Amino acid sequence: MPDEDGYSRRSGPRDRQLRVGNAERDAVAAILRREHLAGRIDNDEFDERIARCLTAKTYAELDELIVDFPADEHHARRMVGRWAWRPWPVPLVLLPFLVAAIVFTHGHAAWLVVPFFFWFVVRPFFWHGFGWRTYGRRGWPSGRSL
Repeated sequence: MPDEDGYSRRSGPRDRQLRVGNAERDAVAAILRREHLAGRIDNDEFDERIARCLTAKTYAELDELIVDFPADEHHARRMVGRWAWRPWPVPLVLLPFLVAAIVFTHGHAAWLVVPFFFWFVVRPFFWHGFGWRTYGRRGWPSGRSL
């Protein structure tokens, strides 16, 4: 997810040897100014990084300038929350209907438990475990489109 300044090491093209434009240079300069004001770099290092930023030609050169700064707080919180288990209310809503179907058919509809179990219990574990949410609908990592 891009910083509020508009540049992030996680976004942009996969080929980091592609050339950058003025917008990317300005965004990295804004990040450097923000980190300088936060006290993470001193005046000399700030001047040196700004000079390198303004002469950078590729994404890789810009990435080198901000790689030692901490990750964006919002992104870090999102990454932690991504794998947290959250109960989904739909199985709880459907459970009384499943129980009623089994009771009213005197057990003949017990086979409904199998697809219910696989759809609401097994499937979420596989999708979370194999990174389903990390990839978009077309199989590309999120942030990249065709």
